[in-house]
Amino acid sequence: MEHRIFFLMLGVIVTFCDVTSEETFRLKIGIVGTWTPVFDELLRTIGLSHPWRIYNITTAKPKSQYDKMLKVKDFLTDNQIDVILGPYDDATGIVADKLRVPYICTTGSKRNLNYTFQILPPLEDFSQAIFDMTKSYQWDKVSLFYDDLRGVYIMEQLLTNHDMMVKSWHVKGGSDIKAVEKQVRDHLVRMRQAFVQKSIIFCSKEHTEIILDQARSLAMLSQPSEWFFYDPGDQLVPVFKNFPDVFVNFTVFGLMEFDSRNEIASVDDSRRLNISLAADSLRLLNATLPKAVEVQRNEAAFTIAEELRKIRIPGYTGDIEFGPNGRRYNYTIKLSEIEGLDSLQVGVWRSHSNSLEDKIHFEEVKRLNRNYSFPLKGRTVSVVMILEKPFTMQKRDYMQRLGNDRFEGFAVDLITEVAKMLDFNFEIYLVHDGKFGTKKENGEWNGMIGELLAGNATMLVAPLSINSQREEAVDFTKPFMTRYISVLMRVPKSEQSYFEFLNPLHHNVWYCTFGAFMMVSVILYFLERFGIRQNKDYPTISLRESFWFVFGSLLQGNTDSSPSTLPGRILTSAWWFFALILISSYTANLAAFLTVKKINTPIKSVTDLASQTKIKYGTVKSSGIMFFFKNTNIEHFAKMWAQMSEVDPSSMVDSTDEGFKKVKDGNYAFFWDTTVNKYKTIEDCQFMEIGPHFDPKGFGIGVPPGAIYREDLSMAILKLSDTGMLHQLENKWWPSRSCPDLSKPSADETSELSIDSVAGVFFILLGGIALAGIVCGFEHFAKVVKKAAKTNKVVNILHTLVLVNRLLHQNSADFIFYVE
Repeated sequence: MEHRIFFLMLGVIVTFCDVTSEETFRLKIGIVGTWTPVFDELLRTIGLSHPWRIYNITTAKPKSQYDKMLKVKDFLTDNQIDVILGPYDDATGIVADKLRVPYICTTGSKRNLNYTFQILPPLEDFSQAIFDMTKSYQWDKVSLFYDDLRGVYIMEQLLTNHDMMVKSWHVKGGSDIKAVEKQVRDHLVRMRQAFVQKSIIFCSKEHTEIILDQARSLAMLSQPSEWFFYDPGDQLVPVFKNFPDVFVNFTVFGLMEFDSRNEIASVDDSRRLNISLAADSLRLLNATLPKAVEVQRNEAAFTIAEELRKIRIPGYTGDIEFGPNGRRYNYTIKLSEIEGLDSLQVGVWRSHSNSLEDKIHFEEVKRLNRNYSFPLKGRTVSVVMILEKPFTMQKRDYMQRLGNDRFEGFAVDLITEVAKMLDFNFEIYLVHDGKFGTKKENGEWNGMIGELLAGNATMLVAPLSINSQREEAVDFTKPFMTRYISVLMRVPKSEQSYFEFLNPLHHNVWYCTFGAFMMVSVILYFLERFGIRQNKDYPTISLRESFWFVFGSLLQGNTDSSPSTLPGRILTSAWWFFALILISSYTANLAAFLTVKKINTPIKSVTDLASQTKIKYGTVKSSGIMFFFKNTNIEHFAKMWAQMSEVDPSSMVDSTDEGFKKVKDGNYAFFWDTTVNKYKTIEDCQFMEIGPHFDPKGFGIGVPPGAIYREDLSMAILKLSDTGMLHQLENKWWPSRSCPDLSKPSADETSELSIDSVAGVFFILLGGIALAGIVCGFEHFAKVVKKAAKTNKVVNILHTLVLVNRLLHQNSADFIFYVE
């Protein structure tokens, strides 16, 4: 019985000694900061090969860094800590180095401590990887977005490449999300204005998502833009899944293959990197324990540190190996391309290589092959326009309407057809300053181009001509319309007169006709007076009747008296021929004057403006047309620019409405697009367009520089042209003009008959007068001769009778009586 009790007590003592021996080799782990729950969870999941115990290293409100170090020292010595795990803490690292306790930290450290082992590669390596990639791609411009001091280090590294321009943008955090979004949007707009298409994002997940959201609203998530992200542990996976429709490469720098799955971290867990680093810490510790338990208890920490210096094992974050300074060595940073929901590892960066060719290795992989989709498909975009008839107009009851229904016009119909074809929605808004877009002295743009560059609009649709200066700022689609420059003027008022019937003949003709009437009437009287009448029964024509006869024959009327002498009839025939031609010409010209509206246009062509000063002329300030006149080398256009800009600057206007008002007031010519001028002449008959047209240019849809959807919009415009839709829209908004066509002959072309035109009639009349006078003179001479002959004959007879009387001795008195 006593023997049994002895052996039983001996067994208990041996068992107690065994338990005490196990407790002697129990690993004591100190956890830094708030990582205790992470390690507790992992230890329950994967465990260690030997017993362990966790101690949470805490320091109750130290007064100073020195005080904190003292408290950490007391904690480590009192609890005989063998190894420290968790994020790096400076006080803990210094104390651990002095006590020769291994410190496996999961974050970076700036100090080189002999007993601190960093699982997370230092920031210098990531910055070097990014720098090597920029040199490998031979970039000349790059943008860097950062939100903490780590980004400053990356920027300093990039600036060492003097062949590359670096634009850095600091994203300042805050509780006001709207303010952060506006800040990011301003950064992106300035980046686009600098034509930087490569961007590196070194920000938190929240700021990265804001940057990508704003970039998508600015249509910057399309080729040729490229985006590169610092993401060691797949923390950005949920962010990228919000952009499945983006057709552009997202390149990620990470320790793990992007979106890889393992047994310790879920795919969408934001703590994935921390869990992976903690798991690698335990994996390292587990590999050193066999050697640690073989030594004495007080040498376990030193043994673990020595084993860590020699170890090389695969981990969740890649191969793990430490260099002499305790930093991670001989590992790779993976480069993965992401398009939507697809990802592919395309290369690696090796930390242990010396040459750039060895550091950056691009794998021969099959690129992601995705079908291209229109970037704006299914989205609602902002379209900026300007009020310009008939392109964009507000409906009469626009105050009672909402959205796009407030507007109408050619540009509205055009973007509606394009949106239907490409399957996107749009919201129209008017440019705030009412300008088309010109570059200011400070290099910024105003008007619609300024709205486009500021990111407020996705595209602009307006009668905005494409020129070299605007093409440098934004991109344009294929032209949907060609415009020229023409002159718009007010139609001159027609001359109204109660004596319009006098206009067919020049006043000199009227004077000559009246003089001819007076002269013919008087001559006819004298011809009839001295001429020989063929019929004695015809009454003679008095002076009054002569005037009446000539006037009546001019108006093709009858009179009681008519010429009876040959000279009178010759003169009458000439007068009748004169009256026939004059009346016929007058009647024909009078018909034109009374049926065609008389318009006296002082300006027949554009060049006429340059040779006069009475009519002022100008165009809209800071418009494309103004820059045409300013930069032209054509002589008469350069002369007109000098007149507009220097001699009479008031002729320039601020808007088209002001220009139209000045035209309507009179004595003003307005240079503007033919499309707008033509519509104005259709809308208001008081306006007319003067040619010839000059300076042809196209109207195109404007998009931000580098926007990939420009080609889609251009193709849609070409299809609308091929199907005749553009022609239908033009006929809809530029119908036939109902006003009088001023291009047809007017009273200016049907001018009054001048004296030169009817001088021949007067010559015939004068010839008739001369002939009648000659005939009259001949008749008068013949009459005088005949009368003289007759008088001589009577005298001879009387002499004969006297001789006979004498011979017959008759009474002379009786003879004389007889003679009488």
